[in-house]
Amino acid sequence: MRTRSAIKELNKVLYDTIIEYDKSCLKNPVKREDFLVDDNGVLMTLKILSTNGLHISETFFRSNRPLTVEWMTEKPHIRFFLFFSGQSHVYDGAGNENYTNSVGTVQRNFLDTAGGGGTAIIHENVGARFVNIKMTLDFYINLLKDDDWLNQDSFHQYVLSGKPQNRPNEILFMDLKILSITQEILNSDGMDDEYRYHFICLKIREFIFSLHLNAHSRMQSKKVYSPSDNIENVRSYLILNLNNPPNSAELARIFRINEKKLKEDFKRQYGMTIYAYVVQVRMEKAKKLLLEDHNVNEVATLLRYQSVSHFIKVFKSKHGYTPKEFVKHFGCDQLI
Repeated sequence: MRTRSAIKELNKVLYDTIIEYDKSCLKNPVKREDFLVDDNGVLMTLKILSTNGLHISETFFRSNRPLTVEWMTEKPHIRFFLFFSGQSHVYDGAGNENYTNSVGTVQRNFLDTAGGGGTAIIHENVGARFVNIKMTLDFYINLLKDDDWLNQDSFHQYVLSGKPQNRPNEILFMDLKILSITQEILNSDGMDDEYRYHFICLKIREFIFSLHLNAHSRMQSKKVYSPSDNIENVRSYLILNLNNPPNSAELARIFRINEKKLKEDFKRQYGMTIYAYVVQVRMEKAKKLLLEDHNVNEVATLLRYQSVSHFIKVFKSKHGYTPKEFVKHFGCDQLI
């Protein structure tokens, strides 16, 4: 699998890499590359993780003028694309389609050289942040060969057919679990190289399983209620902006939805108000941070609460005990 990306205006190749998969390989070092472009109003950071059968890139752009990003990937491969922020429009992408990337979405596809390329326009003064996960067909099949739950996954069955059809991207939406797994993969630098490859493989399996649950939940919910993609996109947008969540009026403006209808559809779909959902997810994230060695002051700061006392009050109201009591319950009172 050859994968390549370049910025047309700067005449700069971001990467041009050959990724192969060798099942018999016992040592699988994870190569990390970091690139910075700061060129006359164009700022770009790029982090690449590449290893046996796998290529992961995290890209951030901000520019005072539109940028044209061209990419291509040869040979059959599986692609997951996560769009975190900004604006970009794609021409001649998967399925030969033109489309706009939406914040909070995850695209998955099985592609060959046809469909494995395209052009994206990154809008000026807005920028974009996205993560691309690409793997060879052999890597994917070997990674999931013992996972029987995938027998019920239509995307997996499509991959097992072995014949990419250049279908349009399947669009899913980020949740807290998918976001957390992605961050763990990207932030695995401190791990011994002997174990890092296996850690990343486990996390990729978990990522794919989480997407499977996401797709299954979406399919089930539409049997009861058929929300527009906008409502699911709103939820993903909230998850990506937990530190500074927009209110319903701001969301209505961002997604061009009537505010009253947005509130009604959101509550019908998720069984709670937008505010209650934000509190619930922030408190889930708070518990995770507490168990990751962050103290109460740090968690309150990370979640952008105005005061530690306010954070403690919300936490206790939601869980029935204070953060300190929660940590003690799990036998970790040294964290407070």
